[in-house]
Amino acid sequence: MIQHSKNGYINVSSLSSLADFGISRASVAIGVFDGVHIGHQQLLKELIKMTDQNHSEPVALTFFPHPRTILRPDSPPSLILPPFKKIELLHQCGIKAVVTIPFTKEFSMFKPEDFVKYSLITREVELTGICVGRNWRFGSGGAGNSEKLRELAQKKHFDFIAVDEITLDDHKVSSSNIRRSISSGLLEDAAKMLGRPYSLSGIVEKGKRVAGPQLTFPTANLKIDFGILPPNGVYAGSVKFSKKVYPAAIAIGLSPTFNYAENKTPRVEVHLIGFKGDIYGSQIEAELFSYLREERCYSSPEELKKQITSDIANVSEIFNGIMQRK
Repeated sequence: MIQHSKNGYINVSSLSSLADFGISRASVAIGVFDGVHIGHQQLLKELIKMTDQNHSEPVALTFFPHPRTILRPDSPPSLILPPFKKIELLHQCGIKAVVTIPFTKEFSMFKPEDFVKYSLITREVELTGICVGRNWRFGSGGAGNSEKLRELAQKKHFDFIAVDEITLDDHKVSSSNIRRSISSGLLEDAAKMLGRPYSLSGIVEKGKRVAGPQLTFPTANLKIDFGILPPNGVYAGSVKFSKKVYPAAIAIGLSPTFNYAENKTPRVEVHLIGFKGDIYGSQIEAELFSYLREERCYSSPEELKKQITSDIANVSEIFNGIMQRK
């Protein structure tokens, strides 16, 4: 199966399919790459150095769904990024193509040698190198490791690099630690590990239509299928839409002032400061810079309106400061 993301990136489900795009030699970085954090970015840099030396194309091989969804179905991880955003970021790191292998129960039972044989060795595309994190494991029961890959590389005559993990403030940079930071509201810590502000992507859907008429602050209600919600509250952030970046006040929670009977699941409501227009049905990405305040229940819409006015002023100040530092 051959696919392209909406931005025209090469995204296929097997290494052999790369031949259809004129790729005959590939060096491959392997991983889940959820978040495409600074550790992943370092791995991809090493891969590109390898391809410069062995004259091949840099390819990222990843998996969907997340392996833990299959291996531990009682505790599947929430993905930091939607799949299309992961592909986009991998290409921005210099990757020529992304191979997304469907991770199934049957696939998880492959021995390490079979994983290499069936996923990486193909007549159509020559495997010239592999790059993984030093602690990456693969094959049934995690029997394969970087040393096993090094042995296979020597036997099969391809290059191999195992890249050390990165630590920040004595903490390992990992997707799991990023998830914990986001869910704890530690957005600055998450941003350091990601190398960029954390963001939520979603389709704008119709909400209760009170923020516009009653509060004069229309919001985009995001339908979030992937991502991790930080604690309920109001956040300063930004949204890029139609090639322009807008400061944004982002409310995550249950809108207690309006006390909807069905309020059980937190919603994400985004007010684009200075934007006028209709964005219903659009896919937008909201970057979260910092936490402003907790979610509150106000005595009236008028009181809430006063608070939102103050929030917008604070968001604008934070946004302007960030833009000046860029």
